Amino acid sequence: MAESLDYHRVTLMDRWEQWSQTMRLAVMASFFWPVFSLLYIWEPRRKFDFLSASSKFILMGVLPLVVCWGIWWVVQGFKKD
Repeated sequence: MAESLDYHRVTLMDRWEQWSQTMRLAVMASFFWPVFSLLYIWEPRRKFDFLSASSKFILMGVLPLVVCWGIWWVVQGFKKD
């Protein structure tokens, strides 16, 4: 009746191997995009202004990721139907 928990345990490496190359590229780009956008915004010669930098970071670093992953999520939902 109850199956073993070891049967359902999937390692992180097993999940990574199930992902397509496009999905792997998207995950890595999602990791590096905010890092590079923050480096682009940050100007070492001037005093760091947190308020202007944070709004630029949200517009350049976070918002594109949310939009892209949101579109992907919606497209995947339509594919299932």
